Amino acid sequence: MNRRSFIRLSLLAIPAAIAAYLLLNFDKVVKRILIADTQSLKVPDEAIDRFLNEAKREHFWNKFSFSKKMFICVQHFFSSLGIKLKYHTKYVQYRSMITGQFLLSTDFFLNKMDPSKDVTYIGFFNPYKTGCSNPFSSLRFTS
Repeated sequence: MNRRSFIRLSLLAIPAAIAAYLLLNFDKVVKRILIADTQSLKVPDEAIDRFLNEAKREHFWNKFSFSKKMFICVQHFFSSLGIKLKYHTKYVQYRSMITGQFLLSTDFFLNKMDPSKDVTYIGFFNPYKTGCSNPFSSLRFTS
């Protein structure tokens, strides 16, 4: 490899590395997913930030291997462009799992899933550490 081709290659590699870091940052992708999925609800930004911090502290993201995290990032990027890649339904499943965990960590279900009420973040939902409660009980949804 001569000097000229090395310089060209490195000039292409630097912007590609920066773009990959910005597009494949899992924490930012999860935040964008949560903002998009809870768009119709009144969720403050600090609730999402607190959830991300507590999920990291509780090692929730260890459920996802490195390849799953990159899969979610790539699928999210193309999905935001309107392109559905292969295994899009698996991406929707992972996305729903993340959003569901966030909503279980809030008072959304305790407020009878009323989208007009403000959603407040209670704490990271861990069924092994919380008391016995069933947020989907029919007793909560009677009027």
